[in-house]
Amino acid sequence: MSYAGPSRGTPPRTSSKSQQDHHETDWQQVALFGAGLALGIALGAGVAMLTAPQSGEETRADIRRFAVRRRKMIGRRSQEAWMDLRSELRGARQAIRRRRALRAADQEAEAYSG
Repeated sequence: MSYAGPSRGTPPRTSSKSQQDHHETDWQQVALFGAGLALGIALGAGVAMLTAPQSGEETRADIRRFAVRRRKMIGRRSQEAWMDLRSELRGARQAIRRRRALRAADQEAEAYSG
């Protein structure tokens, strides 16, 4: 069964002024929402500062230590990754050399016997 359009009982669509007004943005409501959001962020930051378990200096020192540890850990991991890549490339290069040597030996044996 296919769809044949709107039923006979619905009025046809018109593009009246009232329908266009319905889809316009109410900037007063957007501004009110933005102001409420800013107020909520400010209050939340204030409460967080007042209830923090340590001073700002201690928090900054903790963040600095965390960043230094992460940087060192990432440095070690990247160095290990480069070493692993270097090892893989060496292994691939050796495998290619072995294949070439075997191929050359096979060609030499074929030329010698033929």
